[in-house]
Amino acid sequence: MIKAIIFDMDGVLVDSEPIHQKVELEICREFGIDVPSEAWDDFHGQKLREIYEHVIQKYGRGDEPIEKMMERKIKIYLGCALREMKIVEGVDEFLQKLKTTKKFAYAITTSGPKMQQDKILEKFKLNKFFPIMVTADDVSNGKPHPEPYATTAKKLNIAPKNCLVIEDSDNGIISAKAAGCQACGITTTFARERLERAGADFVVSNFQELEKILF
Repeated sequence: MIKAIIFDMDGVLVDSEPIHQKVELEICREFGIDVPSEAWDDFHGQKLREIYEHVIQKYGRGDEPIEKMMERKIKIYLGCALREMKIVEGVDEFLQKLKTTKKFAYAITTSGPKMQQDKILEKFKLNKFFPIMVTADDVSNGKPHPEPYATTAKKLNIAPKNCLVIEDSDNGIISAKAAGCQACGITTTFARERLERAGADFVVSNFQELEKILF
């Protein structure tokens, strides 16, 4: 039944989640907002604006300049990412298999802004694989809302029930399932149990395991 594979980006294709969390906490402190680091577990997969709206409301004064916070975060994050980030093990081989076998269509659905994600894809020479990409710029509602994955399925012109989403976070899994997609959790960020509780249809440890299932 699977006709397309839709990849989340952060934590799935690239090992970026620790960098995101480090920089987001740094920006919060810079603007006088003290957020406990453990709170960030619930933010994985969400749009940056929604993350900062939440922390400003819960931990800030309520009048912090969110646009400036977002600009600073993207600037600092990109600098760190382009220096420090690594690709997730097995991604290159898996994408090459997708491209050569032509068994599935494929796309990216990411919560990051397009400008940022384009630079990361270019760093790892992954942009050639993804002519179809849905970013934070393309949707009004971020994950866990179904809009990101529903939008991607529409761009692929494939019914959501025939799309398999690869996600590392519970917010992503919830978004995929709410859009009517099938969902595979990958344990690059969270444990199997958390992804299963979020509704993943199955969970893998790495791309080698997923390749054995799909090909």
